[in-house]
Amino acid sequence: MGAVGWGWIVAVVAWTVAVVAREPIAGIAPGEVAAALGLLSLALMITGWATERARGSWRAAAGAVAVWALLVGGLGAAYLNRADLLDAARSVGQDMGLGLPEATIGQGGEVAVTRRYDGTFVVPATINDRAVPFLFDTGASSVVLSADTAQLLGLRPENLNFRIPVSTANGRGLAAPVTLERLSVGPIQFRRFPALVARPGMLEGNLLGQTFLERLESYEVRGKRLVMRAAKS
Repeated sequence: MGAVGWGWIVAVVAWTVAVVAREPIAGIAPGEVAAALGLLSLALMITGWATERARGSWRAAAGAVAVWALLVGGLGAAYLNRADLLDAARSVGQDMGLGLPEATIGQGGEVAVTRRYDGTFVVPATINDRAVPFLFDTGASSVVLSADTAQLLGLRPENLNFRIPVSTANGRGLAAPVTLERLSVGPIQFRRFPALVARPGMLEGNLLGQTFLERLESYEVRGKRLVMRAAKS
């Protein structure tokens, strides 16, 4: 089997790891393993192509070697800068409305989220196993759900008591207190979490405010990343 054939096999393995794997492989995050295997598969395919081209004249061989060195060098540079490239790709995809925001889980269970091009952080969370995106907002005193999100979670506005005054970008209004059975951001998880539901039409998105942030061990912004750490038990 030639290098191209091996390249396709490695590509299938990379795709399988990216789709199926959820736990670290030999202590390495599945995404890192999939990225390394994907670049290896491309390198093998390029090597196979260059080998075929090199079987002609010496000029063809020299050209093939030059192209091989250029492409493999480019793959190496892409791998070394993979974190920045992945962050940029995620940010562009989120700004275009392609899928839910993503978080990176680091060592020790820290959760990192990439800043969007509009300067905000959208944090992918789950409430009772349902995916719910939140806008990171240090100015919000509480975790606040929009009426639309609350309805998706089975919290019908007509059954809620809107009695707590709140302020948002759309002005002042009233919100209803609720208790979320389980609120998670990656491995960071809280049970029986108090939150608020905004009146219909008052809030477009959901706010991740101080009642969540104060329960963390720490949170900080590192360049383009928001990094959150769970409190030690």
